[in-house]
Amino acid sequence: MLTDIGQKQLTEWAETCLRINHLNTLVQREIKSGTAERAAELSERARRRACKMFREMIAAGATEPPGYTESDNSN
Repeated sequence: MLTDIGQKQLTEWAETCLRINHLNTLVQREIKSGTAERAAELSERARRRACKMFREMIAAGATEPPGYTESDNSN
């Protein structure tokens, strides 16, 4: 059942998308500068944010993509 998603929730998701994109930019910079450890840390932060947002969207009524399986580290 699809729920009525309010402006506050949509705004939070939009902000999360921007944060994930910003983290990706930082990851790319760290890779270029050769600091893989920092790039991995930033990448993990982006992964956690994306997983949290995904779970929120599913809880709000989105349908899981065909073939989707939860990874073992989906904090």
